Amino acid sequence: MIYRFDTFELDEEGFCLFNLGERVPLEPKSLRVLLVLVASAGKLVEKNTLLDTVWKDTFVEETTLTRAIALLRRQLGDDSRNPRFIETVPTLGYRFIAKVDTGPLPQDDPAPRSAAVEEARGDLERLREATSPTDVSRTRSPTSKYGTAAIAALVLAAGAAFFFWQRHAQAKLLTDKDVLVLADFVNTTGDPVFDGTLRQAIAIQLEQSPFLKIMDDEQVQQTLRLMSLSPGARITNRIAHDICVRDAGRATIDGSIATLGKSYIVTLQAITCPRGTTLAREQVQADDKEHVLSALGTAATAMRAKLGESRTSIEQRNRPLDEATTSSLEALQSYTEGRVVLTQGKFLAARPLFERAVALDPNFAMAYYYISTAYSNAGDAERQLEYSKKAFALIDRVSEYERDQIAAAHYATLGESDKAIDAERSGIANYPRDWGFPNNLSENLMNLGQFEEALQEGQAANQLQPDAEPPYRRLMDGYINLDRLDEAKQVVEKLRTSGLGGARIHQRFLEIAIVADDQAAIDREIQWYAGKPEEYLSFGLQAAYRNVLGQRRESSKLYKRAAETALHRGLGATAAAFEEADARAGALSGNCATAHRLGRPALALALCGDAAGAEKLAAETSSRFPNGTIWNAVQLPEIRAAIEIQRGQPAKAVELLASASPYERAYPEVPYLRGLAYLRLKKGAEAAIEFHKVTDHKGASWGATWLYPNWGLSYSISSLGLARASAMAGDTQTARKAFQDLFALWKDADQDLPIFLEANKEYASLQ
Repeated sequence: MIYRFDTFELDEEGFCLFNLGERVPLEPKSLRVLLVLVASAGKLVEKNTLLDTVWKDTFVEETTLTRAIALLRRQLGDDSRNPRFIETVPTLGYRFIAKVDTGPLPQDDPAPRSAAVEEARGDLERLREATSPTDVSRTRSPTSKYGTAAIAALVLAAGAAFFFWQRHAQAKLLTDKDVLVLADFVNTTGDPVFDGTLRQAIAIQLEQSPFLKIMDDEQVQQTLRLMSLSPGARITNRIAHDICVRDAGRATIDGSIATLGKSYIVTLQAITCPRGTTLAREQVQADDKEHVLSALGTAATAMRAKLGESRTSIEQRNRPLDEATTSSLEALQSYTEGRVVLTQGKFLAARPLFERAVALDPNFAMAYYYISTAYSNAGDAERQLEYSKKAFALIDRVSEYERDQIAAAHYATLGESDKAIDAERSGIANYPRDWGFPNNLSENLMNLGQFEEALQEGQAANQLQPDAEPPYRRLMDGYINLDRLDEAKQVVEKLRTSGLGGARIHQRFLEIAIVADDQAAIDREIQWYAGKPEEYLSFGLQAAYRNVLGQRRESSKLYKRAAETALHRGLGATAAAFEEADARAGALSGNCATAHRLGRPALALALCGDAAGAEKLAAETSSRFPNGTIWNAVQLPEIRAAIEIQRGQPAKAVELLASASPYERAYPEVPYLRGLAYLRLKKGAEAAIEFHKVTDHKGASWGATWLYPNWGLSYSISSLGLARASAMAGDTQTARKAFQDLFALWKDADQDLPIFLEANKEYASLQ
């Protein structure tokens, strides 16, 4: 059945949507939602019906359906406020409101045909009639000379038209569900600059296509491990074919480069798996080495057309290769090496390779993007922002695919969450088979405290690419934040079995072990980090864990060790962040010496009564991130609320923290500060509610701030806050229980810790 509405055709059996004859890229679930709605055009389809029909026995939140509808509207060019196609019926469901015509698929021709082909076929039928044995005399008339010429011309035209139709039908052999495996180029030039570089270049060119899907390097490397080959092994044509067969790919793209005098000959061919049939072949010549990338881009564009991508799609997304990347082969070579290292989770080792690429070509936008990514994983926010700005300044030199990546990362680095999320959703709509966009969307939603939706996006990314490391981080982040520890542990075991994981994956392992109070697992992860370049992460986590246990002296030593190790790796901002984490922990536990010595961070100074110093630092941050969502709604109000608490204005503190409410699940210090304010207001019951928000969700104290070393302490000191609030409200039993929970946690705490001494006195007064 074909459903037709406006300029669209929805092919039920072929499971695809066309607009004016061009395929519209859609996620499978979104397409199924559209089929249900169109089949019931004019009728209300309830949300539960859509969820049950499309997702069947899989439980998903309603936000998943909302996302599918949003993607549909984007691809249909629809507006939820003034819909032409999909009308929202508030709280109930959706209705397809456009006029729909239906009809069967043509049985004689499964591929789309042009009017010229139809006309040629008609001519051919008439010719057959004219030359049939029952009417031979007509071909022997006095005008037979002209009739024969006309017949020959028509036969030739019909044959040509049929040939082009046949080529068109063959080009459609690839679908938007197929996956291609890239082989390394056979390089007979003797010049090593082409090794690996041309494979990366062709990947960049083909990634612009929303129709074609290149197997991700993470999946390739995982398959190499299963084949007992090194993840860095050269992917020969044979190995590419074996990977293609193992992972149910559709075809390989093989390439070669050879010299012809001073010129270079570049050849590409697409070969099916497992039969080895050639789908398409393209050969181009470059006059010299400097024009190889340009020639390769031309060949790749031609291959896109031969493999079935529409002309419109290619015209819309076909940035010339030397413009979208770099005209320097040497720069692209370093960039390629950096990508390989980064996909293995080695962000510190990848950084100098990308830095060499931009040294060779200062206009290499994606190299700046990946330097920013490396610093982000390293925890150096200042360098991350520096290189993100450089990438964004060159955004007009990249492909549409890379534009969405750079824009999303840049806005996220600036803290402008709405813009970052818009760019990520745009990437999902434009490239629904790419896992990077839902992965990054998951991270941003996690930072906003939208844990359920963030987990769903992480799951979507993981389903798109089960062999990539980052989506597994999103899964563990989500499970930790939602206190679904058993599911987090299942992910851990899966990753241990697969052998997948870098320093940030093992950070999650260590966090899960800490939340679960699993000392054996804690020791195992500490040992994993020992001697590695990223060991500063382990020291920071250990320091944070000591804070939770009330062992501030040992915590300070570990924070210092973390800072020194990070500084040794050239990560000045990361080192400073560890120092600030130590100062903040001191301020929260009643010791302001470190905060006063450092003169930062702002929240610690505010807690310690230095309002002027705190406001000065806050103003500096506001000038750097004027539109930062979390800065303006959460972090700045936290600083000012702490100032007001110290000034004896707790009611104003509560008022200031109102803007943080939508995000506070990811920032446990918000309910903690609000709880302190309510204690000052003598509102014990209200304070207890706030402290419960922290003590009842231990996981979020660790999982919500995964990048920076501010873990854990809010959890233990909120137990003390709950004890005080319950005592104030007259609930002595709950107060005693909260004190006992705190003392069990702090059984080995520093005996001279100010906040610990106060807790002992208050508990004694309840006896």
